[in-house]
Amino acid sequence: MSANQPLQLPWRLLLLDLIGTVLIAMGVYALLTPGTELFPGPLAFPYPEWLLILAGLAIMLPAVRGLLAFLAQTRRR
Repeated sequence: MSANQPLQLPWRLLLLDLIGTVLIAMGVYALLTPGTELFPGPLAFPYPEWLLILAGLAIMLPAVRGLLAFLAQTRRR
């Protein structure tokens, strides 16, 4: 990779990171605002805010790991 060439980030990993961030933000919002029902009615299940936070982390961790591996690989070149 030459010095003048811009860094081409893997957009699918950035998209996964964005989705995970949104899920975590929704979960934290539901935790901090009592009486908020993100999934009212028949879709209601116990502790939806913690499930959103865990799902967001499950999506973000591999994406962050992949981004860090990509950046380490480009640094070696």
